[in-house]
Formats: sequence, structure tokens, C-alpha cells
Amino acid sequence: MKCDEKGLTLVLALALSFLIQMIVGINGIIVPLFAKHMGAKPLLLGLIGAAGGLIYTFMPLIAGMLSDRFRRKTFIVVSMLLYGLSCIFYAMAANPQILIPIRALEWCSISLFWPSVEALLAEVSGKNIDRTLEKFNLSWGSATVVAPMIGGLLVTALGAESRIPFISLAIILFTLSFLSILAIREVRDVKLSRGKYKGAERRGAGDPVRNAIIVILLFSTIGGIIFNLFPAYAVDLGILASEVGLIMLFNGLFRLIAFLQAYRIERKIGEKRTLLLGAAVMAISLILTAFDGTTLILSVALSMIGFSAGVLYAESISIMLGKSGHARGYAAGLFESLIGVGYFLGSLVGGAAAEYSPNAPYILGFLLSSAVFLMLLSQKLIKRY
Repeated sequence: MKCDEKGLTLVLALALSFLIQMIVGINGIIVPLFAKHMGAKPLLLGLIGAAGGLIYTFMPLIAGMLSDRFRRKTFIVVSMLLYGLSCIFYAMAANPQILIPIRALEWCSISLFWPSVEALLAEVSGKNIDRTLEKFNLSWGSATVVAPMIGGLLVTALGAESRIPFISLAIILFTLSFLSILAIREVRDVKLSRGKYKGAERRGAGDPVRNAIIVILLFSTIGGIIFNLFPAYAVDLGILASEVGLIMLFNGLFRLIAFLQAYRIERKIGEKRTLLLGAAVMAISLILTAFDGTTLILSVALSMIGFSAGVLYAESISIMLGKSGHARGYAAGLFESLIGVGYFLGSLVGGAAAEYSPNAPYILGFLLSSAVFLMLLSQKLIKRY
């Protein structure tokens, strides 16, 4: 592949990462409110989110392994076509129950996209994979800043019952799939597409990878609660949809800040302490979310959750891609599937807990974050003595 073709593919892959995450974020706001307007109870909201999470527990791993053998481009294009189709189905939905299989289709398409685009980025970046990873985090992370605000404004302007946003997103996705067919060029490095990374054993993959798996499950479980249940929770507290979008914007903004600072923090205090910091901030923020319903405090709490999730995400993806010792697609697929496991559990358990008390999911999240913090702390103390 020529250098200019690599550059074009890299730019397009980063742009797709931004745009797809923006669409995911917009849907993350409008789908729960759309479902609530149709009469969905908290448990059904949790089931809608869990449907996507269930698909994401295994599909990314399968897609990642298959993309190691076949063309990344094919998976990327098909994923966007399926995503556009799911948006069309959202626009046609007549009852909240039908949103469950539609959500499953949406997340099936997302499962195909992320492992393939992450592996593609690693291949076209060559030796500059760390730099590319920073750009990737910045790309999709910046979308999390923009998307919730857009979603909240769309609901405020058009109403929670409007189907226009879904149709508009479908048109965008179909256009992106066509552009990808024309512009994406692949380079396949057999040494990276099969077998193990060089140096994986040399760097050591034991404790870091185990800890990465645990923190992935932590931030994704909390994510399942926040993205599927928090918008409706906040509206029930009397907060306007536009303010909910603003709160989620703060969440994305501080996640983006964490992406920019995570590796600097790691260089100063070390990998284990960085994970400890992320777990501690997560626990504190969830207590605030559970016991204070004002817009100001929830903005602070969701900002802290975003920062914590960003730190834990950046550290864990670095560990998984750098120390797991597997092919690019497999490692990316495993990382994304673990996120799916946590997202599924957070959505399902959080939705069930919310049936008993609206703030119960956030109390459970606090207990989980505290347990992870204590586990990491005990490891550090045991190694010291």
C-alpha cells in the first residue's frame, strides 16, 4: 500500500470512528426517551439496553477473529449498512417491546465495526501504533462530547416521539458505507494478523491483563447503567431533556480529558495507581449520583464518571493490545466483548434494581467500584510486603 493510500485510510478510519460513535451517542439519548414516551417501564428500558449488551458479549470476539482471516473493509461496510437498517426499523416501531430486537440489530452492527476498525488502524499505522491509539481515543472520545447534546436538543426540539432523527441517521450511515467502499485500502501484516505479538511474553501479561479485564467489566457495567437508565432517571427527577443532554455532554467531555491525560498520569504514578485512581473516582461519583438529584451535583458526578471511565478505558485498551499476546482482530474483539459483558450486566441488573428504587443501580455501582478499588489496593500491599 502506498503512503498516500495509508494516510487516506487512516484519516477515513478515524473519521468513521468519530461519526459512528456520534451516532451511537445520539441513539443512546433518544432511544431510551423514545421508549419511555411509548410507555416503557424501567425494567423494559433495562431489557432494551441489555439486548444490545448481550449481543456485544460475543459478537465482537467472533467478528475480530473473522476479520483476522478476511477483509476488514467488508466488515466495516456491512456494519454501517446494518446500522442504517436498524435506524429505519426504529422509525417504524409501533410499541416499546419491538425496540428489544431492533436494539439487538443495532449492536450487532456495532459489534462488526469496532474490532475491524481498531485492527485496521493498527495495521495502517505501522510502528506508530501508540500514536494512532491516542488519535483513535481522541476521535471517538470527542464524539461522546458532541453526541449527547445533539440528542438532547433533538428530543427537545422535535419531541421524544419524533422519528425524524432515526431517518436522518440512516441516510448518514448509508452514505458512509458507500464512501468506505471507495476509499478504504487494506494492508495485511501476516505477523500481526496471526499468532502472537512480538514481546508479549517479554513484557509480561499476567497481572496487568487480569486487572485490565476487571476494570473493563467495571467501567462497562457502569456505562450500561448510565447510558440506558440515567436519562429517564434524570427526567423523573424533574430535569429537562436538554439539561440531561448537557449533563451527558459533561460526561463525554471529561472522558475526553481523561484520554488526553491518562498516559501522562500513568508515567507519573504508574499503571496500578492509575487504575486505583479510576476506581476511587468512580465510587465517589456514583454515591453523588444516588443521593443528590440536582442538576449541578449530577453534572459534577457524571463528569467524574466520565473521567474515571476514560482513564480506565485508556489503560485497559493499552494493556490488552500491548500485552495480551494475540492477533490484532482477536485482541480488539476480546476487549470489545468484555465491554459488552459489562454493558449487558449493567443494563439488566440496573434495570431490575430500579424497579425497587430509582437510585438502587447507582448504589450497586458504588459497591462494585469499591470492591475493585480494594482488590487493586490489596494486590499493591501484598506485593509491597
